[in-house]
Amino acid sequence: MSNATIIQTNTDIFIGSDTATSVSIGNQIFRVDTKATKLYHIDDLVLFCSGDLVFCYNLIELFLKEEVRNANVLRNILLACHHDETVDIVVCEYKGNKTVVTELSPNNNFEPVIHADIAAGGVNVVAAGIKTKESHDIACEMLYRGKSVSNIFKEVFDTISYEGIGGQLSVYRVSENGIQVFLNHQIKEKPSLKRVSPAIFMNHNKQLIVGERIYGKVMMGANLAIEDESGVLKFQGSKGEIFDRNGKLVMKMGLVDENPDTFGLWSFNDITRVRMDDRTGFAIERASTNTTNHPNGWEKILWADQSDGTLYGYDIVAQNIKIVNNVGDVILDAENNYLNIGDFEKIVMDNKLTVLEKMQIITELYKIEAQYKKMLEQAEKYKQSERDAVFDINAQYFAKTPSTTDLYSTQSLTDAYNALITYMSQFIKIDSVLPLSIDINAPLTESTSNITNRSEFILKFKAYYDAEKDLRNKIEDAQFYSGLNMGVFYNNVVIGEYGFIALRNDGKYRSVLNATNGLALQKWENNRWTNKVYASLGNSSYEDGTLIAEDLVAKRLRIETKLGGVLLDVDSLSLDFTVLDSIILDNVIMSPEKITLATQFKNITKQYAELRTELNKYATTIYSDRDSSYYGLDNAKTALVAAGADLDSKYNILNAYMIPVFTDMNAKTNIISDLHSTRLIFHQVWEDFYKAYEVGRSTLADFLEKSSLQLGRNYNNIVIDGLNGIVVTRGNFMNKTTLNATFGIKIERNDGSAGVPAWYKVFYVDINGNLFAEDMSTKRLHILDGDLGEAILFDALTGITINGRHGEKIRLNANEGIAIDVNDEKRFWIDTDGTLRARKLIITDDDEEAVELPDGSFISRLTVNEVRTLQDINQQDYVWIKDQSVKLMSGNGAIEDQEKMSFYLDAPTGSLNGIPTIKMGVGTGIGANEVGFIIKDSDAFKFSYSSGGQKKIWMQRSGFGTEGILIESIGSAVRLNSSTKIRIEAGSSYIEVTPTGIKLSASRIDIN
Repeated sequence: MSNATIIQTNTDIFIGSDTATSVSIGNQIFRVDTKATKLYHIDDLVLFCSGDLVFCYNLIELFLKEEVRNANVLRNILLACHHDETVDIVVCEYKGNKTVVTELSPNNNFEPVIHADIAAGGVNVVAAGIKTKESHDIACEMLYRGKSVSNIFKEVFDTISYEGIGGQLSVYRVSENGIQVFLNHQIKEKPSLKRVSPAIFMNHNKQLIVGERIYGKVMMGANLAIEDESGVLKFQGSKGEIFDRNGKLVMKMGLVDENPDTFGLWSFNDITRVRMDDRTGFAIERASTNTTNHPNGWEKILWADQSDGTLYGYDIVAQNIKIVNNVGDVILDAENNYLNIGDFEKIVMDNKLTVLEKMQIITELYKIEAQYKKMLEQAEKYKQSERDAVFDINAQYFAKTPSTTDLYSTQSLTDAYNALITYMSQFIKIDSVLPLSIDINAPLTESTSNITNRSEFILKFKAYYDAEKDLRNKIEDAQFYSGLNMGVFYNNVVIGEYGFIALRNDGKYRSVLNATNGLALQKWENNRWTNKVYASLGNSSYEDGTLIAEDLVAKRLRIETKLGGVLLDVDSLSLDFTVLDSIILDNVIMSPEKITLATQFKNITKQYAELRTELNKYATTIYSDRDSSYYGLDNAKTALVAAGADLDSKYNILNAYMIPVFTDMNAKTNIISDLHSTRLIFHQVWEDFYKAYEVGRSTLADFLEKSSLQLGRNYNNIVIDGLNGIVVTRGNFMNKTTLNATFGIKIERNDGSAGVPAWYKVFYVDINGNLFAEDMSTKRLHILDGDLGEAILFDALTGITINGRHGEKIRLNANEGIAIDVNDEKRFWIDTDGTLRARKLIITDDDEEAVELPDGSFISRLTVNEVRTLQDINQQDYVWIKDQSVKLMSGNGAIEDQEKMSFYLDAPTGSLNGIPTIKMGVGTGIGANEVGFIIKDSDAFKFSYSSGGQKKIWMQRSGFGTEGILIESIGSAVRLNSSTKIRIEAGSSYIEVTPTGIKLSASRIDIN
């Protein structure tokens, strides 16, 4: 038994316990080890379970098998399996927006003692197990002194540690955020600690320490500080404050303000503040720099008026909003895409549909389309009912044929939707109906339209809404039709608050199943239902749970006493010794008595023959029909042969003894004078046969048990049962193999210990035949295909080989790297030097076939870092694509190859700022001499050439420079040559040069 200390507030539970195991020997406590588990984190619960460790571990194992796990389920398990074992249970959880601590103790028959509803500012301290008063007092004292929770737990367990408490302290924190490990601490052990030794066990009986009591107290108004890595919670009287991990105040509770006193809850950061208190009511505020209108620096954006409760708000964005008027009519329901049709009446009031109104209509149409598709999906789900399926009640397993009957049709909704979209297409441009696509930039959509008939406009929308509502009602009717409803008759089966009742068609018999009566079979007698087969409950004559039956007919009935003795067994020998003793009471067997004896003897002769046949069959044929045996079966077979021989002997003695009696059935026979025997010998001969018969039956039963597999029995750590199938566990309990219909085949590894196993699957085959394995070692693994044979081969020497259906073969090994062959021809491979090799490489878009050209090549998509179009290693012209450039080269792929032309993005200021550039010419090798460039940058479209001077033609953008087109030649002349005419114009002025002369035309000519 260990100690558990619990500190509980209305928002948090801290529970800590140690790991010590101890025994009480000769009124002296000794430490066994510090490996026990006392705290369990299961689902949303933390359990303290300490006492008799074997019982505790078994209890937790049973609890884990339950589908629903809570304190009540744990109590039911305790009531069913507890037999005076030492145990204390504490369950901690956060449920219903509050903390709950539940104590379960054998001292009060495990009646739950629940600690909940802790007031704000209050602290509840509970101690369980042993040394409860000491731990409780220390915890209370340190709480009053304002110590942190971690220091309280360390001080408590360091102080109370002794042989029964020690090892590792583990503390869990339970809150609305879940369950976290709060603290791990090595408890300081006393130097004089007494540890158990083998010699002590040789001389004394051991007994686990019995828990003293569950000790608890609620402290009100105490100063409290609870701290973890996330922050600090402080209470000082009625003031509560929460600080984050950086020490910043983020929440106040209780007395949140003074002058005047204000009680409530404030939560805030630098941007927003939420207040709920007795003066403001409820308000959400945001920080404001406008101190004129908001002197306290906070502006209300959502608040409730204290005078009338009206809710006000600014800047609200809401999803799934629903608006009703003062009589409850829905005006807007965003979740169901509903808008009151009255709005359309206002829209079409003037017989015109403006652009703004069209935008509103378009929004509504998209909502209608979304709801239309959703309604169709939901309607398809419930269109056919499982109730109409044909159920085969005569099949061994559940089998049924799905229904083909539709409960409703969606055609009316589809017609209404299509009619609405078709009608609206005269006002807005609709590109597609489903999915709905509307061109909002089309001239039709962006212009005002005339509405010739307002009623028709409104009725189109109303018709769709009515069709949608009608279909929704039909879906609800279908759900009701397919569901199971309380109080409704299902072929004379009804379910209600009284449970299940099944009535036979003739109204004479019925079956009742409920929590009050359990299962009862009743008959209609004397105008009321009378129990015929039922379990007693509250019956003064019978114990609760006793099965009571009237007019019972049973085959192969066996009745045993409470002590296990057989009271009646139809398979046993039918021999009434009371009749036998009454016949020989006077030492004379009369003729009528001989008839009785003959009948008895005939019956037992028949039973003897049947049993002797069975004994002989199992001792010979059944025993021999196996490949091997074991000592237990061999012994059972020997006993079976001996029982058969003894049965033969006793029957022969009885038969010989009774022959004189049955020689003359009409004459009387005197036991003393005619048989020369006594009543005792007569009785003993019959009794000896009876005993030999019963021994033969029991020996045969033992042989059957030894020669057959018994469910649930452990055969050298092999167990077969109806729940788990075949389970084989290794001797050290670290590996387990399971075979059943639920998991298929699985091999598990125990990552825990033998006492507290944690099984992890490392190899398993699921029920679909899929194989999963972790860390599997094999020299050769063949994966077979039904048509191909060896589809995949894993081999230690040849690596991995995958065979395809059309001559494909994929190999992966250290000698070849990766290789793909088709009909023994290499197609794709990674050589051992790491180079990628391929023949006939085709790259296409997803789900598209490659396009083959007349010359046998293919159109492909390829994304690479670098590519060259070399044909061979000889000198040639080729294209080199790399980085941001495309280069036209001459050479054989060497570094000294000549670059004759290139297209690239010149990026002097970094990536994504590249300038389109075309470079032409090899140049003289000095700078960019004898090289031409065509460049388009942000300034101009430029043609530049450098050859003994700079020549350029720039077509400059507007705003850059003073020239639109700049022609410049530095170091040489510019020549314009024409055989007919050269004309230079600027507005109305121009210079014209012809072979016959030069003409200048201008309003003014300046000659300097």
